[in-house]
Amino acid sequence: MRRLVPIFVAAAAVVGAILFSTNFIHDPRAGVAVPAGAPLPLAQEPDPDDPPELDPAAPPMALAPPGGAIVQQGLVRIPKPKIDLTGTRRVGIQVGHFQTDDVPKEYGTRIITQTGASWGGYNEVDINQDIADRVAKLLRAQGVEVDVLPTTVPVGYLADAFIALHADSDGVGELSGFKMAHSSRRGPFEDSLMTTIKDTYQRETGLDYDAQHVSRQMLGYYAMNWSRYQHATSPFTPSVILEMGFVSNDGDLTLMVDHPDRVAIAIANGILKFLDATPRSKIFGADLLIPQAPIRQGQAPSPTTPP
Repeated sequence: MRRLVPIFVAAAAVVGAILFSTNFIHDPRAGVAVPAGAPLPLAQEPDPDDPPELDPAAPPMALAPPGGAIVQQGLVRIPKPKIDLTGTRRVGIQVGHFQTDDVPKEYGTRIITQTGASWGGYNEVDINQDIADRVAKLLRAQGVEVDVLPTTVPVGYLADAFIALHADSDGVGELSGFKMAHSSRRGPFEDSLMTTIKDTYQRETGLDYDAQHVSRQMLGYYAMNWSRYQHATSPFTPSVILEMGFVSNDGDLTLMVDHPDRVAIAIANGILKFLDATPRSKIFGADLLIPQAPIRQGQAPSPTTPP
């Protein structure tokens, strides 16, 4: 073992018409091959800016990831990536809010203004950057290849693990603790990555886990939302977001600013523990099978009064 360091849903007929009209390759035995960026018969992953109730009769918006997908009877199959299963492990660490002024058009313009929290003369993005660099150094010392990433995620980013680092603020200085989340409809190792880092982080930093304030923005975090964005982690890349603490809380801020190595070691240890327990052959060894969204009809017409 490695040494640790101190909704909406569209009717199937609409999807079929789109697939036929775009001349997708059809093999009745293998299913319908869908190229990257084309619509899939899946409920779209939520986005924080979407209204809570979407038109159930609207056309599909879930998109095939880079590498494409195969629509089969009741399933969407995402082919496993071509990757050396014996190769060096790779981890992506995203610096939350870094370089938000240089993002692809598909992210929209709203993200440009999301530059992170500030409190007491400290900026969240600077804290994120400092701790990300420290985590990267620790992981590289253990033989792991590390990509320190800005706001923009590479198209279909493929790695053994991905973690987005952020720090929150409640604006009044009352809340304390850390939070984590992952999205849905991904590989089977997301829970394991999150649980492993969460347990290690809580034990080694002494911060409490704040499950109550895990937000919709975290659950719908764009960097993990492959069914909406091409610039997102691959559905095979176990991906989580970590709010390391509240910059608006004196104790949390002191931990992140005065003891960043303690925070970085906790994160690195959690990642290394996950990598040791989860070989690459498990993460990338099989196709990802996603149940198609059930057919849901549009709004029923209003009853009329007979003349």
